[in-house]
Amino acid sequence: MNHTIRFRFASVASALVMAALFGGCGKDAASAGQSTPPAAAVTVESVAAAPFRELLAVTGTVEPTTVAGLASQAEGPVLGCRVREGDLVTAGQELLRIGRQLSAEAAQSSAREELRRQDQEFRRTEALVAEKAVAADLLDTARAALERARAALAQAEQSAGDYSIRAPWAGVVSRVRVADGNYVAPRTPLVDIYDPTSLVLRFAVPEDHAFALTAGGRIQTTFDALPGRTFTLDIVRAYPELDRRLRTRSFEAALPAEASFAPGMFARVRAVLHEVPAALTVPVDAVLGDGATRFVFLLVKGEALRRPVETGFEQDGRVWVRSGLQAGDRVIVGGVERVKDGAAVRLEGGMPAADKATP
Repeated sequence: MNHTIRFRFASVASALVMAALFGGCGKDAASAGQSTPPAAAVTVESVAAAPFRELLAVTGTVEPTTVAGLASQAEGPVLGCRVREGDLVTAGQELLRIGRQLSAEAAQSSAREELRRQDQEFRRTEALVAEKAVAADLLDTARAALERARAALAQAEQSAGDYSIRAPWAGVVSRVRVADGNYVAPRTPLVDIYDPTSLVLRFAVPEDHAFALTAGGRIQTTFDALPGRTFTLDIVRAYPELDRRLRTRSFEAALPAEASFAPGMFARVRAVLHEVPAALTVPVDAVLGDGATRFVFLLVKGEALRRPVETGFEQDGRVWVRSGLQAGDRVIVGGVERVKDGAAVRLEGGMPAADKATP
């Protein structure tokens, strides 16, 4: 009997010891599971006020505004093509002739002779009417015949002129489309010329910025053909209509006199759309959220604290923070995807964030 009691007492004691041991292990495991996670490594940037500009970047081309594509009503072979691309021509200079003009010249001579005859007839009739030798209405008939003769001569001179292609004004030949011996039909394009003093920079901006620029404004421009040089150009013309297919609005800017330009030169244009003299900006990646809910994380006493912000325009990877920040705030700009509001953080390099100097 005593032996049985001692055995049961020993069993109970052993069970209590085992329970105590296992209970202690469970508490250690639970404590281990609830330990504080390591602080996330981040980089920060101190916010400072500085000028910030929103820029519009587009491309443009040098174009002449005074151009002429010369053609003729005449038909025949090309004779005496006297110009080539790049030639300077003066106003009225003959560029080429079209053959088969003999008939036109003959018609012109005939019309001139008819005008001379009708002029004499008019003077004779006028004298007879003055002497009351003939009816006065004959003078009206003679006057009408004289006017018809003048119109016929003008038509003949114009037709004869169609065989001689002349420059309408001084300019540069940009393209010769025919050569001696080519047979051309009426209205065939023959020669293109442009006025070099009419060169401008023409560029187009998207519809959402169509009214951001105006005549009288300025743009910064570089030309691929003039490397290493930047020009400030004045906008001299804003087109009144938008291109209905491309949804763009065209502008023209005057070219400087200190450089040489040619039609077709490629240009890169930058225009200031908006400028804030003292803007607080942060990297675009430092701003989280979307729509009306946007925020950044500030570093405050070793912790990441969420701060709602209102943002403005973006430029070159940075965004203007219109409200929510003050100069001197330390914004987390690197490792922001690893932090939560109120979480402990450390600066990259291993030193606690609260102990390291602000970059």
